[in-house]
Amino acid sequence: MRRKLKNQSYIRKICFLQAALLSLCAGSAAADPLLEAISGGQVSLQMRPRYEFMQQAGKEDANAFTLRTLLGFSSKPLYGISADLQFINVAGIVNDYNSLRNGKTAYALIPDPEETNINQAFLAYTGLPGTVLRAGRQIINLDDQRFVGDVDFRQTQQTFDAVTLENRSLPQVQLYAAYAWRIKDIVNELIPARVFLAEATWTPAPVLHANVFGYWYGNQANSVIPGAVTCFLPGGPQACNDSIVGVRLAGSMPLPADFHLLYDASYAKQLPYDGGNSLVNAQYTHLGGGATWRDLGLHADYMLMGANSSGTYGFQTPLATRHAFNGWAEVFLVTPPKGLQSLYVTATAKVWQTALQATYYDFHSDTADLHYGNELDLSAIHTFTKHWSGGVQYADYRATGYGVNTQGAWVFVTAQY
Repeated sequence: MRRKLKNQSYIRKICFLQAALLSLCAGSAAADPLLEAISGGQVSLQMRPRYEFMQQAGKEDANAFTLRTLLGFSSKPLYGISADLQFINVAGIVNDYNSLRNGKTAYALIPDPEETNINQAFLAYTGLPGTVLRAGRQIINLDDQRFVGDVDFRQTQQTFDAVTLENRSLPQVQLYAAYAWRIKDIVNELIPARVFLAEATWTPAPVLHANVFGYWYGNQANSVIPGAVTCFLPGGPQACNDSIVGVRLAGSMPLPADFHLLYDASYAKQLPYDGGNSLVNAQYTHLGGGATWRDLGLHADYMLMGANSSGTYGFQTPLATRHAFNGWAEVFLVTPPKGLQSLYVTATAKVWQTALQATYYDFHSDTADLHYGNELDLSAIHTFTKHWSGGVQYADYRATGYGVNTQGAWVFVTAQY
């Protein structure tokens, strides 16, 4: 009963906040430019209830039923300046899981803790042609999110307290630079940081998307923070600090009869940065190719998260949307010291507004010739309307040489306005 009253109180608060924002927007702007910027703004609301089940050998089965609410407001630009504010609430309805913050370590891990916080709060300036300057807490998604992303799969997004600059004044070219001094991670912890991000992208046609990038990650915390990146190296939070420099080429080539050929190739080098351990020295390679025909697709990929020469450090991606890569069971969120080779095949289809996907992985080490295991991921997401969608997903990792057998299932609905 107490839980029910708590959730009812929470829903009333959300409705009150939404009504308050809408009343601001509907208010008379008169001749005041500031009022006009507010009344001409937009309110956004997203609600995502989700049930998640995780089974992991050696742990109690975890069950989580959570509701994520994002409530935001974006003002109309005034002299080229606009303001964005977004609140986040993650409410726990069933809490039989280890969130990394609730102390329930006997359960399997589901890092979706309850929270109420400011998800985004930034000013944007668009007064220069083809340029956007943002300052404040914001989402950053770069390229395919392999190295920098918001981890939107989790109920709490990863956001950055940062200054970012994006320029598109040159035809077919996008330039991006950012400095972040703090990260709000997926378990709602604040990580003091020294992060620099830089990208240059050239997309002259669908057949070619060329991207060169450099990312410098420096954790400035004095102690270990839940949710922050680890890498199996001794030396405290700074041991895993690293720099990544690389290049990516990708594209789609049209063929007769609605066929398309797809390719994707990347290479990156990782070295220590800002106090990182000297053992941080590894390479990343990704090669992929496939074909689509109308609403059907088939893709094969090879991804190498290389190890250093001594097999004591594997290539890490501390700022990435890591859930999207190397299996939804999340066994390899942290690359093993002996590296990780992933060979995987993905089949996709769209049937009656339902997006279907199946991916099968075969995992090996980079050094020592170890077979880690296999994983099967399945997904079905249906779009009901432009505002409503829902889906079911499943992941099954079978360990042979790394980790333990892990199964996960998700059922969710998303409403967005």
